[in-house]
Amino acid sequence: MDPLIELALASQVLVFFMVAAVYLAARQASLFHPLTWYLAFHGIVFVLRPLLVFVLNFDAQFTYMEFYPSPEISVLALAASSTGLVVITGVCLACGRARLQFPKAPLSAFSREEIRGLLLTTLLFLPAVAFSIFTTRNGIEGERIGGVYVNTNSVGYLNDAQFALMPLLCAWLVVTRFHWLNVGPSLLYVGYRTWFGWSRWTILLFLVLAVAVYCWHQRIRWMPLWSVFVAVPCLLLFNLLGHNRDALKSYLQGIPVHSVDFSPGMTTEGRIKKRFDGPDFANFDSLAFIVAMVPARTETYTYGTQYLQLFTEPVPRKLWKGKPVGAPISLFNLNSYGNFTGLTNSLCGDGWMSGGWIGLVVTMVLVGMLLGWAHGWFWKHVRNKIGVLFYLTGLAMLPQWYRDGSISIAKFMLWNWLPLIVWVTVNWALGRRLVHSYTLLLPRGAAIPVIHLPGTRPNGRTKQVVSATAN
Repeated sequence: MDPLIELALASQVLVFFMVAAVYLAARQASLFHPLTWYLAFHGIVFVLRPLLVFVLNFDAQFTYMEFYPSPEISVLALAASSTGLVVITGVCLACGRARLQFPKAPLSAFSREEIRGLLLTTLLFLPAVAFSIFTTRNGIEGERIGGVYVNTNSVGYLNDAQFALMPLLCAWLVVTRFHWLNVGPSLLYVGYRTWFGWSRWTILLFLVLAVAVYCWHQRIRWMPLWSVFVAVPCLLLFNLLGHNRDALKSYLQGIPVHSVDFSPGMTTEGRIKKRFDGPDFANFDSLAFIVAMVPARTETYTYGTQYLQLFTEPVPRKLWKGKPVGAPISLFNLNSYGNFTGLTNSLCGDGWMSGGWIGLVVTMVLVGMLLGWAHGWFWKHVRNKIGVLFYLTGLAMLPQWYRDGSISIAKFMLWNWLPLIVWVTVNWALGRRLVHSYTLLLPRGAAIPVIHLPGTRPNGRTKQVVSATAN
């Protein structure tokens, strides 16, 4: 191994543990902090992955991209990822400092109106979910245009409607206080996602969301031990589906299931490489490609124009025949310099494409500010049940955003937040609302006796005295 690479790998590990130590020393660490998930993500893709690349010669993704980085490019990629880690950690801690304390009293139960609202919301989404499952039962037809997959026989919004099941299932977990009967629908959901084979991330994110909701409901800051034992088979399933999307379908048809075909006489190192050297956690490989090509080969940056896709993406392609593929303004295409199809940028790579070191720092500062504000909001409103579900659903989506970068989080959040938005709307429609009738001017210091009227719910004592001061 090149001495420069050895020094860079040692520095990468050292920086990671130093940042983790600062995070823990700040007394802000918990399962509910976005930095917990970023540190886990960074540790896997930018610390563990480079070690596998250079120690066990994991090079399948470089072969796929038709690109092999020089030691200098590898060091640059490591430095960029560490810079992103330091920036997002510092900004997120500064903007999201909060008092990590759950209320001593248990959470109040959901009202009848809220339960009826969730039931009505579930019934409203079931037809769209059923239609989504039906239309995607035989797969989705599409084509790659400039490295972007485009649907040709369906509408992406309807295809993704089935993702609404995840927040709905977790909402019912909370409403029913984690009654054991929820096991049935949860296993049915995971079984279907396994049978479908694609969008494997929905299995892991459902687990993350369910565990986060459970910890909040039980007022504990870290995941319980049982969740670790559940996570292991989920990760194995995730890896299996990565090699064989039709694994469950083949098993049900009596066809032998082989996740990986090993050649006779293959060494242990070769078996490990073939099983685990895939694109799932290869963001270091992608980042090395990006820092090598931008701006040396592209001769320009994107300057953040990829985020303009937020305005064009919501329009279905069936309604806009000339809709741009990807961002409406494309200053370069990474596929012009290698095979980048199907690979992900990561937040660090997305920031680098926007403007090199400056773009990287600006991107991580903005993301850190947003996540820090959200973390502070969570602890201030930890008793706001539906509001917390919004936060925890977004928290479960973060690993996907860290991995993909750009606007992908907006696509994933659409069907994951939409059921909660509808639930809030239905609750408002079904609930009691105050209607302004008239204005009464009172003399300064006047006292008004407030009487509990029959048919209304008293708040505390049935009779209160309220002091009002005239303007």
